Amino acid sequence: MAATMNFFRAQDEARGRTTKLVVLLVLAILVLTGTLYVLAVFLTGYHTVPTRSVGVSSLIFDGAHRDWFQPKLFCLTTGLALAVILGGSLMRIAELSKGGGAIAVRLGGRLVSGVTKDPAERRYLNVVQEMALAAGLPVPLCFVLDHDNSINAFAAGNSPQDAAVGITRGALLNLTRDELQGVIAHEFSHIGNGDMKLNLRIIGAIAGLTALAQLGYIFFRLAGSVRGKNSAPVALGMILTGVVVLLIGSGGILFAKVIQAAVSREREYLADASAVQFTRNPLGLGSALKKIAGFSGARREASEAELEAQHLFFASSGGFLESLFSTHPPINERIRRIDPAFDGIIPDVQPVAVSADDASPVSRAAPVASAAPPLPVAASRAVPTDHQIQDSVGFRGRISETLRNASDDPVSAMGLVLGLLLRRDPALRAAQLSKARNLAGGEVAREAEKFEPLLRALPAGSRVPLLDLSMPALRQLSAEQQDLFRQAITQVGYEADDGLIVLLIRASMRRYLSREKNPPGRPGDLGSAYALVLTAVVRTSGESAEAQARAYRLGAVVLGLPGLDANLLPAEKVDLQKVDDALGVIAGQSVYDRRKFVRACGAAMLNDSKAEEAEVEIVRAVGDSLGISFATGLKV
Repeated sequence: MAATMNFFRAQDEARGRTTKLVVLLVLAILVLTGTLYVLAVFLTGYHTVPTRSVGVSSLIFDGAHRDWFQPKLFCLTTGLALAVILGGSLMRIAELSKGGGAIAVRLGGRLVSGVTKDPAERRYLNVVQEMALAAGLPVPLCFVLDHDNSINAFAAGNSPQDAAVGITRGALLNLTRDELQGVIAHEFSHIGNGDMKLNLRIIGAIAGLTALAQLGYIFFRLAGSVRGKNSAPVALGMILTGVVVLLIGSGGILFAKVIQAAVSREREYLADASAVQFTRNPLGLGSALKKIAGFSGARREASEAELEAQHLFFASSGGFLESLFSTHPPINERIRRIDPAFDGIIPDVQPVAVSADDASPVSRAAPVASAAPPLPVAASRAVPTDHQIQDSVGFRGRISETLRNASDDPVSAMGLVLGLLLRRDPALRAAQLSKARNLAGGEVAREAEKFEPLLRALPAGSRVPLLDLSMPALRQLSAEQQDLFRQAITQVGYEADDGLIVLLIRASMRRYLSREKNPPGRPGDLGSAYALVLTAVVRTSGESAEAQARAYRLGAVVLGLPGLDANLLPAEKVDLQKVDDALGVIAGQSVYDRRKFVRACGAAMLNDSKAEEAEVEIVRAVGDSLGISFATGLKV
């Protein structure tokens, strides 16, 4: 290839353009609602005067009666419009906030079982697992659109914890493993970049503007029911109001859809750049795009649900406008950004046979280098960049096929999580297991005992990725089963000699299994909490005391909190119960503050310009426990 894309720069540019477009949408809604007030003030210049005919009035305009400062009228017009838009938006968002699985089912998706025997589906699940581990995200639920023979895929959900990915039957049959990997990496970038939540809010804004337009139609209906003496001016006023509201609402819908399409196009460019970053193989994604461009399979009319969710898909479907309202950039332009040497030749598409090697899980978790790239010497004492931290936390280890298969089953997945928390001392371990005997008739405890030798032998850095692999199975548990499992994890407890990682695993699972999207934090001093948890993270490294002190100071610089202790706390002050309490304090902070703390931990990890596997696991676990993903960076 003559040149390759600069995927980090492409990500930054796409994010910047998206921010401008979203701000423009918000301003447009405010201007549209303000326009109602301006027109209302203008209409107050009209009033009726009696004519010579008995009982007949005439409507005339008197500019002298206009008063541009009318607070009550402002509240009645702009306030009412904003209330209608907000109400319609919240209702639509609530309807679509049932998780990625619900949206996938609404689109006609079928959940793929973790024990499927279909080779193409098996390959699909394996690729999703690989990409999840590479991105540092929980494995999402996997769906197939059996009715769709085109090549396409989508990601849906409100957060990485409730995400789902789906792929069409045509994509399963016509993409090679490398191409499928590129497509799935693209969808994972949507999950990691928060595109699903952004899309949900834009759909909500459009629904709110639709409600405003419907309000104008209601005024029309009411005007026809006005009766009585001098009813004509009232009816005329209602008709004029209806026309204005309908036009403003319809104009808002049109503008919002244009902005939605523009935002979606930028996020597609961002997702393409992130996919290349995840796979380090631009040819796979580029080849998949070429197949989409040249696919001659049957196209079908998109359903109403698919048209509304058009922006969720990997590529545009037939029947949708390909210009101003297109949610996806031109295929050829996407290919050229990935592969600048693209010559414009689109190959014919032929079905791909899935071999046994393709359908079997690969031992390597993801197509990344076997070691984290070292930082430049000149930068080793500087604050690591967001992208350097992100590049250092990818999982580069191996997880046995036995454990991977076990993570596909809900009961075995619970056993794996429990097994990771078990103590080495036989008596203490037996006490822990006794507290979990009521789960699945004791089967969970038996699974934990069965897998304990394999779990003990896991190399450093493999425990958190194993949790990520187990998430689809755990999400299949009923609400009651999840509550019982969460209680069992809490009761199992931990001791000081278990180490910080066990505490973080418990905290991560509590967050994953919580019914609340943002579990409440604990009261406490934020500076003290930062200092204690950062000290605990730094002291897990195998570095010298001096290096640990430097790492802590670098993390403190990133936090920049006035009053934060600038010196590493003594080891005797790192009590796990207090660390758990401190994590609870940090968990209650804003996303901005939590992301900033995770970035500080990552910077401290890279103080010596390299990342040990144990350090990476600890930092990833801190991010998991605080609901922060490393998938596409930690910019604050």
